[in-house]
Amino acid sequence: MICAVFTACSGNTEEIDPTATVAQIPTEEAKIKDADAISFIENSYTPKELGLDDTDKDYSFMIASNGVDIDGEKYVKVVANVIVKKDVTTEDGKDTFSMETIGEYYISFDGTKVLKKDMKNNKLSKLENRYDAYSAKGDTTAQTQVDE
Repeated sequence: MICAVFTACSGNTEEIDPTATVAQIPTEEAKIKDADAISFIENSYTPKELGLDDTDKDYSFMIASNGVDIDGEKYVKVVANVIVKKDVTTEDGKDTFSMETIGEYYISFDGTKVLKKDMKNNKLSKLENRYDAYSAKGDTTAQTQVDE
């Protein structure tokens, strides 16, 4: 998978109203952010849990440069995208492409909640929070590298 920054099912399926604001929210104070947020989503959940198991195209994860506010809580946003060939060509006849978002995931700044957006009905549901297991793996890896 390719990691990038862009600007702007397991667990509880309780629906959450996605009333995200458009204000720019810096993510410096988030417990998990940047490439770590992508790694967390990609390595902590299966494609089926992420709703990506029916995707027949290669997808990549990207992270929003700003956080989002959902119901008064701050979240880091990670998306799964595919590259789609457009019907339009450039003036010199070259194909054009666009990115299509096929999955959206939100990690609370404090690391206690992970949400998945249903791309068909725009509803958010909670995923099982696996931050502690992910964090423990990172600590073990770091310690192993130091000992070697």
